[in-house]
Amino acid sequence: MSAVVLAGVLLSGCTSGSTGPSPAASTAQATPTDSPVTSASPDPTSKPTTAATTKAQPVPKVQRDGGGTPTITARPAGTDGRVSYSDGVKLRIRDVTFGKETKEGPGRFPGRAYAVLAMEISNGSARALSLDTVVITVLDSKGKQVNPVYAEEAKVNDFAGELKPGGTAKANYAFAVPKSSYSKVTVVVDFDGVHTSAVFRGGLS
Repeated sequence: MSAVVLAGVLLSGCTSGSTGPSPAASTAQATPTDSPVTSASPDPTSKPTTAATTKAQPVPKVQRDGGGTPTITARPAGTDGRVSYSDGVKLRIRDVTFGKETKEGPGRFPGRAYAVLAMEISNGSARALSLDTVVITVLDSKGKQVNPVYAEEAKVNDFAGELKPGGTAKANYAFAVPKSSYSKVTVVVDFDGVHTSAVFRGGLS
């Protein structure tokens, strides 16, 4: 009889232990996770902010390590003009060319049209500029963000490295701008945490 009672006790113990998670497990599941990581970050040291946008700054600035609110501003320019900052930094769209993707394969879209923006930054300031976290965004005529294009035939290359005072840097960025928006786009160049983003509005030709 005692053996039967002992077996019943052991069986009861096993059953009660499997009826649900322990308090520690429940607490672990209820603990909030870290903030989600966004794919828009150009590198591990920067991330998009949630700051409200304005007409002059239609895209949130990227939050960079050690950076605060930008203190050097510039007025928007036309796509054929130049954005000039008070410290001597200037940006412009040197040229715009058009093409279509031709190669097939994963992540490719044969026949998709794109525009290549030849960008230029001139550093007329007294300090070097880091171009390692430059983010360029293109909005179509309705204000919708346009996808970047990395097809080999577009021959894109990013800004990178340090731009010393008096130097000029050039880079090419491609975007799948729909033909219906060729006459009206917004190009936003966020190149560091000290300057507000350079904004260009107008047509692509």
